[in-house]
Amino acid sequence: MTDVRHARQLHLMRAASTLGITVQDRMPELGVDLVVYRHGAKSVPVLEGRYDHDLRARDFFLTEDKHTTKLLLREAGFTTPRGFVFAFTDTTPPEGDGETDEDLPRLTAFAAEAFAALSADPASNALVVAKPRAGMRGDAVRMDLDTAAAVVDHIAGRRHLFRSWIVEEQVEGRDLRLQLVDGELVAACVREPASVTGDGRTPLAELVERHRTAVAAANPDNRLVVDAETQDLLTAQGLGLDDVPAAGRVVRLKRTANLAKGGVAVDVTDALHPDFGPWAASVAELFGTKILAIDALCDAPHDPPTAGATILEINTAPEWVHHTFSREGTHDIATHILRSWFDL
Repeated sequence: MTDVRHARQLHLMRAASTLGITVQDRMPELGVDLVVYRHGAKSVPVLEGRYDHDLRARDFFLTEDKHTTKLLLREAGFTTPRGFVFAFTDTTPPEGDGETDEDLPRLTAFAAEAFAALSADPASNALVVAKPRAGMRGDAVRMDLDTAAAVVDHIAGRRHLFRSWIVEEQVEGRDLRLQLVDGELVAACVREPASVTGDGRTPLAELVERHRTAVAAANPDNRLVVDAETQDLLTAQGLGLDDVPAAGRVVRLKRTANLAKGGVAVDVTDALHPDFGPWAASVAELFGTKILAIDALCDAPHDPPTAGATILEINTAPEWVHHTFSREGTHDIATHILRSWFDL
């Protein structure tokens, strides 16, 4: 096995030493990132700094299913994007003469109906998002789909990766991540998609490399890759990697603000409207887990959530390290988590 120490675990281990919590590192003997934290008579085994003794399988798999999560949130009165679900009967497309792909006509009809329904609202921007029903790190998420055919192309080309998909309305707004511990909102940040700003002298390729290095230095899991999505965006902006963007010109590199794909986090905890605290706590009550993060879209973090906050998904085993290096402010999430586990 390959020894890989996750950044979350490192933060927990350092915080544990400060709090007087005993750390038993099992990685040397097991080859996996497992640490047992002990204080008094209580011990807490933690895998990869994320999966702990309080995380119930029910809660994890429930929130991993984005469609079911949205149904529960909507039933409780929270706003979520409208969407539809499609599932392949067979994730492997047929090969050879005489074989037919029965799923493709189903997908084509589904995409046409879903796109028509989602773009029929006069308030709609006629753009939709296609994403796996259960997925992490923004894998296979595609925004800015403007035709049913584009939906079909995206999903059909990734059917071997995910069986079940969601097509939902694309809601505009700032990408807000709220981190809760014991039902209390302890940190908030706005996540921004990867981009670079021209200086009128430096080729785009060099600007991209600088950004790649900077985000990876703060978070080794943040890997900016110039892929087909990036190339499409650059083409739409009339640029190539050899071009020199004008001074002050912002060049988009990714559509989504995922922090595993070059995105950056900007802390907004102090600027957040106070109503977000009880609003987020009400969301946490639905899922009954101590450590939880909410992904939402809003016009402005300083406006109340009732002014238009839309919940995209819930994470019961969230990434939280970005709060430790976010721009404009940082937070010791590891200490919050350890205090919660051991009632300190």
